[in-house]
Amino acid sequence: MSAFGQVTATVQRRHPASLALLGLPLAAALLGAVLALAFGKPAVPKPHAAAPSAATAGAVVSAGALRVTLPEGWTPARSGPKIPGFDGAHAAFARSYDSDIAIALLPARSASLLPPALDVATNPAAARPRVQRSGAVSAYDYVRPAKGQRVLDIVVVPTTVGVATIACSSAVVAPDECAQALHGLRVVGGSFLPLSTESAFLAGLPDAVKTLGAQRLRLRTRLTRAGLVAGAARTAYRLAGTYGTADRALRPLAAPHTDARSTVILLRRLRSRYFTLAAAIRARDRAAFKAAARSIEANEQRLAARVTAWQRALAR
Repeated sequence: MSAFGQVTATVQRRHPASLALLGLPLAAALLGAVLALAFGKPAVPKPHAAAPSAATAGAVVSAGALRVTLPEGWTPARSGPKIPGFDGAHAAFARSYDSDIAIALLPARSASLLPPALDVATNPAAARPRVQRSGAVSAYDYVRPAKGQRVLDIVVVPTTVGVATIACSSAVVAPDECAQALHGLRVVGGSFLPLSTESAFLAGLPDAVKTLGAQRLRLRTRLTRAGLVAGAARTAYRLAGTYGTADRALRPLAAPHTDARSTVILLRRLRSRYFTLAAAIRARDRAAFKAAARSIEANEQRLAARVTAWQRALAR
């Protein structure tokens, strides 16, 4: 049995308009279990609070799974600056001596960990960040001009549930002011990730794989039960689309020549193989069907091994 379950069967006709996919054991197997174990339920939260005793006296604000004990001189606010990429996020706001602050847990959408709506996410020369550290928390600290006479200081922290993003808007950037929030930053139901070329990929992987696993299980079950040629081919096309969705979500997060990029290549390859499988079903081409099934089996086994390795990386 392969990682996703074997895709081996004989294409047989029931009558001219139908197709029996007899013996097509497409129930989810090893990788389904790996996905469930790796990402189905959040791990027991580790005590990742980088808050020294000096910060515990401040007010606490919440933004989704984030909890931030505000540094001295910061106060909660009902509203705050409009930050590109924060649209639709559950944001918290604060004010300091000279900054308006927005805090949110955002999905990973770029290798820089910044929302793509921020210009620096697409301009590597301007995106060189400083590294900020506080206890168990490591962050990238970006500075960029904002509209008008304002400047944005943006601190991003990769976590297993997204990217903790703290944006400070001010007339003049005060060095390290925005990074003060790291002292009181906690994440509920997740943990902080170390900074590396694969931080963004690891931050985005759980959601992408969870969605892939759920859709794949439903569609593979449907394909097992398919009788008509058109229905079976349509389901195979949808499986290809499911892998394509995972590829598109993770591709911007994977740096070249890394294990992350290799994982994305596997997703793209499986998308292509399922398209080939669908075409073989529609054409009632037994040889093409068997070749596509063998390729799917081999590549899903490779993907299962990758997912297991990423699970270990997330658990560290």
